[in-house]
Amino acid sequence: MVNRLKNGLLASIPDSEWLEIQSLCESVKLSLGRVLYEPRGPFDYVYFPETAIIANVAPLKADKTAETSTTGREGVVNVGAIMGDDQSMHRAVVHVSGDAIRISFREFQELQARLPVFRRKLNAYSRAFLGQVMQSVACNASHTLLQRCARWLLKSHDRVEGDELRLTQQFLAELLVVSRVAVNAELKKFQQQQALTYNRGIITILDRRLLERTSCECYRAVRREYDRLLPGSFTK
Repeated sequence: MVNRLKNGLLASIPDSEWLEIQSLCESVKLSLGRVLYEPRGPFDYVYFPETAIIANVAPLKADKTAETSTTGREGVVNVGAIMGDDQSMHRAVVHVSGDAIRISFREFQELQARLPVFRRKLNAYSRAFLGQVMQSVACNASHTLLQRCARWLLKSHDRVEGDELRLTQQFLAELLVVSRVAVNAELKKFQQQQALTYNRGIITILDRRLLERTSCECYRAVRREYDRLLPGSFTK
């Protein structure tokens, strides 16, 4: 039996609607770096992360990518499916491995059409998600790498149980569109301030408040919208 409680969006749906959704769900494990969708690729499944975190990234020239948004236990991948599109605009890649629930695209569309609360929750998530994307544009253009790194750590910390984030410096560098050397320098600053430790692909958050003071205002702006539209979706 699929347990919905680890995904905030599914947990907020009344039991009467969940009974219809549950039989169509499948639990899956998502490994680090797994690509769920490619640009202009079809939606075979819609994913509701539980402990996994998914990054939507825009492929650029010279084999570079830029992260446009993040989805974890608060929501669903991909927003385009909510809007009726059957193709992904960006690449969706797992940047923290973990568990998820998935539903076929066809069945997802049918559920959305006939379950009113489910549809309202999806629409609320879409508004919060689009706000995240818009804020990310401003953030990438206006703030320092240290601020953006703090923001990324905070939004990932919001979406995991505990204080550990499992990923490599190289992967983080690709998400932030900088070199591995640059990311390593910023993480060392946080280590020196005892905000975190980093060892063999595991970042452990020690002082969240210091990260919040370091981050730009973009983290707080996006978090406020999620808390307003989808209260209780995050772990912290």
